[in-house]
Amino acid sequence: MGLVAGGAADVIGAFGAWRMWWMLAKNDVVRRYRRSRVGQLWLTLSMAVMIFGMGAVYATLFGTPLADYLPHLGTSLVLWGLISSTITESCSSFTENEGIIRQVALPRFSYLLRTIAKNLFIFAHNLIILPFLYVLTASPINWHILLFIPGLLLVLANLAWIGYMLAILSARFRDIPQIVTSIMQLAFFVSPVVFKPSQLRGDHPVLVLNPFSSMLDVMREPLLGNLPGAASYLILLGLLIAGWLLCLAFAGKYSHRVVYWL
Repeated sequence: MGLVAGGAADVIGAFGAWRMWWMLAKNDVVRRYRRSRVGQLWLTLSMAVMIFGMGAVYATLFGTPLADYLPHLGTSLVLWGLISSTITESCSSFTENEGIIRQVALPRFSYLLRTIAKNLFIFAHNLIILPFLYVLTASPINWHILLFIPGLLLVLANLAWIGYMLAILSARFRDIPQIVTSIMQLAFFVSPVVFKPSQLRGDHPVLVLNPFSSMLDVMREPLLGNLPGAASYLILLGLLIAGWLLCLAFAGKYSHRVVYWL
């Protein structure tokens, strides 16, 4: 319990230093497109081109009307961008902040929150596409959309513990980021991003054993006017509890060593 308490203290302290990581996250996005005429709008434009390009191709391959397929693909790609980028970039949360870590005494979890906040800014830019997409395809919108917020928070809470553990491991073992990137590329193809969950049977391992399927389900279905499956919430809640207990114990034992590994 002492290790868990130590890890919890670091996490709580990081939220207390929110002004620092929030400012750094905003600067990361602004700096990326500095001196560009279009600026941060490139984030939205590149995602829109991908959605409509892939939508035209896969709707033809699947023999599905574009108006039916495009909302699913567009929503899935925007949400997958948040999930995938947060996990892969979390690996470098410590290594890319080496200079700050060596000079400023901030809770270690602050650097992970910087990564999450940066990806939330990018996600917010891409989210702008979806209302236009839904209007263009005449997609139904109802009160189920309110479930998107708790679904998003549940996913972010899971991404936080995953990212924190990966950040610590990546500081010690520099091959971890490449391994994680390869795993996420594979996960894209075995998760219901390009294909619809309805194309598989309900108990298919890709939907039941793949946590990314549950993450997509609790965020995507409310935006598309549907109710997420109860199993998705149960899976993510189970991962949330078990994952954070493991993460806090792991962080309590190893997070203080990060500065020596950099």
